[in-house]
Amino acid sequence: MSESSAASRGMTIARWVIYALVALTVVLPYFVVFPTLKYKVSPESAKLFDKVNSLKPGAHVMIAFDYDPASSAELDPMGRAILLHCFKKGLIPVVMTHWSSGLDNDRKILAETAARAQEDMKRQEPFVSGRDYVFLGFRPGYSNLVLNMGENLKGSFDKDFYGQPTAAMSALQGVSQLKDLDLVIDLAAGASVEVWIAFGSDRFHFPLGVGSVAVQAPNIYPYLQSGQVCGLLGGLRGAADYEQLVDANGAAMRSMWSQSLAHVLIIGLILFANARMLLARYRRTGKATG
Repeated sequence: MSESSAASRGMTIARWVIYALVALTVVLPYFVVFPTLKYKVSPESAKLFDKVNSLKPGAHVMIAFDYDPASSAELDPMGRAILLHCFKKGLIPVVMTHWSSGLDNDRKILAETAARAQEDMKRQEPFVSGRDYVFLGFRPGYSNLVLNMGENLKGSFDKDFYGQPTAAMSALQGVSQLKDLDLVIDLAAGASVEVWIAFGSDRFHFPLGVGSVAVQAPNIYPYLQSGQVCGLLGGLRGAADYEQLVDANGAAMRSMWSQSLAHVLIIGLILFANARMLLARYRRTGKATG
């Protein structure tokens, strides 16, 4: 083995050390209380917040939870923050999904956020399904379902998830078609955004906001620039943006510490490795000239 190869081998950090450091930086914020991260909210996140915030009490906001538990880490915090904003503003959330695999998770998020809003607002009376919010649940159909809701929303969902008829539901008073909604927000892990645009907002002319997983967010920017989307939450950072705007300090803001510390660690390891390499090269050069 040559001297340079031996020197390079001596500089190598054991993989398990790197894996252990990364694991530690990711897990640590969940066990140690860190100060709340404050940073400038992205413009696209602020646009969606401003749109929701501009609505008057009693306005209807449909939130489509179009994802399954595999994308919960990024999209659950968005759903919780948007629902909390709606409850505190006196808006009426209308929740549905195209993904049957996420149905139970959606129900849980809605119930827990309603309870948190009641506690935060020090409200004596709980939020009631059918009066203060609607959980329509799941129907198959995807693009056909969006088209049907555009023509007859209550016909597409004649009963909500809990079996309550929607025809005379007080929470849906004045809403018979998608165009009667004041805002639709799609929380997406797949291609549902394109479905909502092509078969929904472009045909029936309602404002559409989007929350998407990070890997998909770049594909949504053209729709944001064209005005077909009124705001965008992209990945965990977008969720943390919305939590900061509604002063929720939820899972996304805590997770930003994990993400930030991991990035700092990676940069530190790169700098450390390069410094060791340059130092070793300097020493070899010194020996050769000596």
